[in-house]
Amino acid sequence: MKNVLVFFGGESCEHDVSVITGVMAFNAIDTDRYNPIAVYVAKNGRWYTGDRLNDVSAFKNLNYKNLQEVAIFSGDKSLYRIKRGKIKSICEIYSAVNCCHGGSGEGGGLYSVLKLSGIPCTSASEFASALAMDKEFTKLALKSIGVRCLPCVRINRENYYLKSQSAIELIKAKIGFPLIIKPSKLGSSIGITVASDLSELERALAVAFTYDEKVIVERAMVGFREINCAAKRVGGEIAVSECEEPAVSGQMLTFDDKYKLPAEKEFPAKIDAKISNKIKEVTSAIYKRLGFSGVIRVDFIVCDDEVLVNEINAVPGSLAYYLFCKSTEEFSVFLSELIEESVDEAMGLKQNKTTFESGILNLSSGKIHK
Repeated sequence: MKNVLVFFGGESCEHDVSVITGVMAFNAIDTDRYNPIAVYVAKNGRWYTGDRLNDVSAFKNLNYKNLQEVAIFSGDKSLYRIKRGKIKSICEIYSAVNCCHGGSGEGGGLYSVLKLSGIPCTSASEFASALAMDKEFTKLALKSIGVRCLPCVRINRENYYLKSQSAIELIKAKIGFPLIIKPSKLGSSIGITVASDLSELERALAVAFTYDEKVIVERAMVGFREINCAAKRVGGEIAVSECEEPAVSGQMLTFDDKYKLPAEKEFPAKIDAKISNKIKEVTSAIYKRLGFSGVIRVDFIVCDDEVLVNEINAVPGSLAYYLFCKSTEEFSVFLSELIEESVDEAMGLKQNKTTFESGILNLSSGKIHK
């Protein structure tokens, strides 16, 4: 049986949402093909596995005494148990399903650690993941491939508190009210605020800077629609989902809209076919040209006939399975496809030559001095 790790949790404000995604994925994996092993990344960064981690209710009052601390090591595809300072191999790993939202789990850190161990991972590479995690860098990359997005002003926390008035004047001159203020490296609408005047802007910046050292400020669009579209790779070909329109209760899609009081989503979204096709084309282009793998969800802003990319989710909530699947059985197939694609991608990377006989180490002897 092929052992597959399912990672979730993490040092992230989106920790709890990740737990839900991870437990859902763990329980959907085809156990006729794979042996799923839950790996819970605690808020302190330590990794744990255990029998009860397949039930969300276990996390209401998690008892770490019933869990085993685990780890992996560079150059070794095995999962190890850590107990009283000693390590013991548990099993060899075939692949890992990344269900971590936010933080280093979604931002490329987990992928990099797994790559050092030679374990395939279902999420995007370290570069693509880090790019999608940073809203400012996402905009720079999108512009480089001709994809439209809202202009923004970037404000760093240290500079803001040294020269707050200059920063505010720059925002007012370049963007103008109403504004939307966002932590640059955070998701799930956490820390995002709409500001209509100076006092609201100052409060919004104070909130955003508690979550991130870098904040972006955009013009708050009026009369817009939020449309989402996902992409994945199957058999080497990019597959794009139909578009969906999440329900928005106010000026923007909030955390509560997404998770606490979710209204009925419109899927497929009732939008003009021309707009829908445009969104799908842009989603496919982003996936291909920015080097993504696994499954991603691209969030758009549509205002009249204007289509703008809002952000890219490298590890979307629930892995965006609901945009491709109609049942839990289809979700199982969906996960199998992600797992096998990750293995194929890892095999492709192994074809790259990683050694070079330079001979330079034979040119000198003894210690090298400055």
